[in-house]
Amino acid sequence: MTGNPARAQRKRRPGIWLVVVGGLLAIGFSIYAVLAAPDSTSGPMWIVAGWGALVFLYGLYRVIRGPSTLDDPHGGTDANGR
Repeated sequence: MTGNPARAQRKRRPGIWLVVVGGLLAIGFSIYAVLAAPDSTSGPMWIVAGWGALVFLYGLYRVIRGPSTLDDPHGGTDANGR
């Protein structure tokens, strides 16, 4: 069984979806926290915005760093050759 050569040619950037989803979460919840409750505490909204920012930063790191040696092409990890 041979692999798809068009798929093999494509470069993978493992963190692009983390950047997109984390950015949307951070921006969306930040705007909602400011507009929804400017005079009261909106702590939980800022917690979600902070988590979104952390996901964004981790995704950005993965995009810049590229594929890891532990990334398995079929998903999961390839730790210890398994």
